[in-house]
Amino acid sequence: MNIISYLHPIRTYVPCTGAGRHINNTLLGLASQQNINLELLFSHQWLQADGKLDPRSPLRDIPLNTFPLPENLTERLWKLTQFPKMDKYLPANTDWLFTPMETYIPVSRCPVAVTIYDIQAFETDLPWSNTRQHRWFRYKWSQWIYKALANYRVIFTISEFSKRRMIELLGADENKIVIVGCGVEQQFYDIASINPVELERPVNNPYTFVIGGLRLRKGADFVLDVAKGLLNANSDIQIVVAGDSEPEYVAAAKDLPNLKLLGLVADSDLPRLMRCASSLLFLSHYEGFGIPAIEAMATGTPSVVSNRASLPEVVGTAGIVVEPEDTTTIVDTLIQLQENSQLREDYSRRGQEHAKYYTWSRCVDLVQKAFYEYI
Repeated sequence: MNIISYLHPIRTYVPCTGAGRHINNTLLGLASQQNINLELLFSHQWLQADGKLDPRSPLRDIPLNTFPLPENLTERLWKLTQFPKMDKYLPANTDWLFTPMETYIPVSRCPVAVTIYDIQAFETDLPWSNTRQHRWFRYKWSQWIYKALANYRVIFTISEFSKRRMIELLGADENKIVIVGCGVEQQFYDIASINPVELERPVNNPYTFVIGGLRLRKGADFVLDVAKGLLNANSDIQIVVAGDSEPEYVAAAKDLPNLKLLGLVADSDLPRLMRCASSLLFLSHYEGFGIPAIEAMATGTPSVVSNRASLPEVVGTAGIVVEPEDTTTIVDTLIQLQENSQLREDYSRRGQEHAKYYTWSRCVDLVQKAFYEYI
């Protein structure tokens, strides 16, 4: 089977977001299959002097095709006018055009599959749903997503929650939507066998780990409340935060001695930071999946997640689901996970067993299966 994958190369540069990791692992997995010939398609602007992608992209050794027009201009034309048609940039024997990210590409030569991670743009009850910025975001998505849902043969997504919201909010055809989930890199499983006392820690105190930075979408207000609650409870638990934070929350964090901001960290450091933590604190308002919750489980660290969007579905009974506004309960939970070794070991064991289901090879198998079933 011959598959051409259109992508924005910059989204694949490591370190990258959860969506970027999904793109990289899916395409690398497909490229490794003996029955699949995978090639990339992207704007010529991304080529380096050696005729390949930037070294920061794990996909740089996959065969490629380019088109001469600038990426941004071309995509605007696709979404507004459905031109220029991209058929001339596809080899004659192309069986599928696959874009593992949210966009619209007009082609007629072959069927198209797209990955839509979530439809946050169309949610109306989030804290930021009525901001000018979000309304503009929703408008831009509305220019293309209905065409994609109507014209594309397969819509991949990563959770039952995201599938249900596409059906409820956009009227998507449920028979087109294929849930492929997410995976966890092997390094998260491997580090679970290492005693945390042998690893370098970011702080001397016990800590709960937050990934994604202090941002509104990631529940920064809730995290700050938990930090204050831990101080009021005279707990020695600190909150260690990895990721880019929004300026207003960085300023607020300076007044909290038990909150440490690491900023962006290398992907290779995440397993260690999770393994050394007494828990993962993931109080996000909205996730299409929520990979960090499963990554923490894979390392043997209990996951405490909000009862919002996909998170309860993803962690199941192996995680601890909380109301993010219930600071008292969250603080008590974090203290119990730190002080009650039996409770922590129970959730550690359940989490590790649960995480075994979430592998990138399973995701690739589901994508590949859909290509053969829907051709």
